[in-house]
Amino acid sequence: MERSADYKASGGKLVRIRLTEEAGHIRSVRITGDFFLIPEESVGKLEKMLEDTPLREQEIRLLVNRFYSATQAQGAGVTPDDFVKALLATREV
Repeated sequence: MERSADYKASGGKLVRIRLTEEAGHIRSVRITGDFFLIPEESVGKLEKMLEDTPLREQEIRLLVNRFYSATQAQGAGVTPDDFVKALLATREV
């Protein structure tokens, strides 16, 4: 099932999620928006890490936090919590 959501982060930046869900798991995901994540390849790494993750808050939160710790990614206008909320918003559409 194709799912999507546009989420406005607390810093005012847009996080746009497009994903394919199958049997409650993220099969593929594309994250775009008007935010910056440094290093530049960080968004692609996060997308790859999210593949096959259950579309449930606890698992997504753990993975996003693990991603930030492992990559030392820095966000301009977005936080790890913003990515979690944006991903979970796809369930509400």
